[in-house]
Amino acid sequence: MNSEKYNGLEILNRMKEILGLERDKDIAAHFGINPQMIYNWKARGTIPLDQCVQLRSEKGVSLDWLLLGLGDGEVDADYSSQVGDRDYTEVPLYDVEASAGNGSFFSQERVISYIKFRNDWLAREGLHAKDLASIRVSGDSMDGTLSDGDTVLIDCSRKKPDGVFAIRIGDSLRIKRLQTMADGSLRVSSDNALYQPETIHPENFGNIEIVGLCYWRAGRVF
Repeated sequence: MNSEKYNGLEILNRMKEILGLERDKDIAAHFGINPQMIYNWKARGTIPLDQCVQLRSEKGVSLDWLLLGLGDGEVDADYSSQVGDRDYTEVPLYDVEASAGNGSFFSQERVISYIKFRNDWLAREGLHAKDLASIRVSGDSMDGTLSDGDTVLIDCSRKKPDGVFAIRIGDSLRIKRLQTMADGSLRVSSDNALYQPETIHPENFGNIEIVGLCYWRAGRVF
């Protein structure tokens, strides 16, 4: 970008406006980059076009406004039905039972709804929209932590135990507590004491896939 034509600091401020963010590090978290990159943008006075195009795709914001400040930052009509509230990101809620047998839990054909999360909250938590999916809990194996019917937000970028994870064993999607043992094996347990834990040894790791960390839940208050 030509710095005489594009003012990097003004673009950065418009990015903050469209995302509902205030701090440079929150912008860095949204794009999944090191905060030092934001400092470099400001020092150079330019913003990489890739991030501008990403916001165009995510929010439907006019590039004329984002790059040049022309117009009022309105969302293009073609995007208006998809974008929704600019302060929020929509995370797909998947019908995982329907996709359990076809080898792909998270595909567009299996999206049954969307859950909105505030962009500033996602940024503070270090979560990125491209890594997120949500599913509903089925059964009582995680009672005490998760209940039947709860909705769980999964961060698919985090796959290293320990914690509560969505896992695939064969064609079955489960939510279990995972713990790495001293011998390298994986302890797979339920929080409901009625269910016995399993131990998966390294030679059998090919039979299990860690889908992602269960990061947040919503459900009924009992």
